[in-house]
Amino acid sequence: MKDFRKIDDKLYYAKYCDRKVGNTEEIWNSIKSNKELLEWAIKPTKDKFGERDLVNGLAICEDMLVDFNNVDNEVYQKLVDLIYSNRQIARIVLGGYSNGGYSYLLMTLWNPNLKLTEDQKAFAVDEAMNKIGTTRYKNAMNEYSKELDEKGITDEQTVYIEFGSSINPVGAKTGNMYMASLFSSLSDTQAHGSGDFDIRYWILRNPNWSLKEKQKLIMDFWTDGEVYDETLEQWEWGIVNDHANYKGNTMPLFERDKLYEYSYDVLLKFYGDKETTDRICEEIQFCKQMHQLRPQQWELEFVKPRVLEKVIQN
Repeated sequence: MKDFRKIDDKLYYAKYCDRKVGNTEEIWNSIKSNKELLEWAIKPTKDKFGERDLVNGLAICEDMLVDFNNVDNEVYQKLVDLIYSNRQIARIVLGGYSNGGYSYLLMTLWNPNLKLTEDQKAFAVDEAMNKIGTTRYKNAMNEYSKELDEKGITDEQTVYIEFGSSINPVGAKTGNMYMASLFSSLSDTQAHGSGDFDIRYWILRNPNWSLKEKQKLIMDFWTDGEVYDETLEQWEWGIVNDHANYKGNTMPLFERDKLYEYSYDVLLKFYGDKETTDRICEEIQFCKQMHQLRPQQWELEFVKPRVLEKVIQN
């Protein structure tokens, strides 16, 4: 057990503290076939204060989730089941901040072949609904606003809040709403990625959810139409700015305006290999599907309900 701990520590320090400790790829390749070590790594434990649930091998478990095709499937599935049964373990983040880094739960969604149960799907969606901008978040803020009103806290009163290096007077209600939003953003409920490619993107990309389910989720995940529109645009720009589109140039040789016009044969000729072509085509198809499930605001007047219904049914 002591040797196992040393191995996990070495992997962790090589990844996140000091690369001189060793080559992370070499360390991982030397241990990923050791089933006994992997079994030890996925066992639940507590932090040094006895408060938070963890696993024995934090770094080993992370690499298991990333390199899912090359580890013992039985042990991998046990780790997945543990993640979907324990929110604290699901929210573990090693690389990045606890309120937005790549969590264990998020990493499970990187495996398109992982079959999730209905309970596990509900667990992932429940965690995703904690993200700022969802219907749950909006409802919670509306409830808090009502509570402030009931307490007589209005913007006619003044409070002082520090913004950066300065202290500024603001209305009491506005100040309280701001602080509530700030505390929410710092909570580990915001784990599972940040920005446009957080857990919401990965759920919508995941084949475990049907188109009908995704149609509802895509509305619940973003209450603000403008924010959703910008998010979808960033997914499209993510395709355009893919490293495969540069071919040694300073700018990508891929036009966003023609994103949905490129045929498979044209892309195959451009990339020269099937793997890259399939990957890019999947991303294009995903964005096209999102346009169909939730058109951007400028598209709404052109979308016919019957067409949308047909897309969902298929």
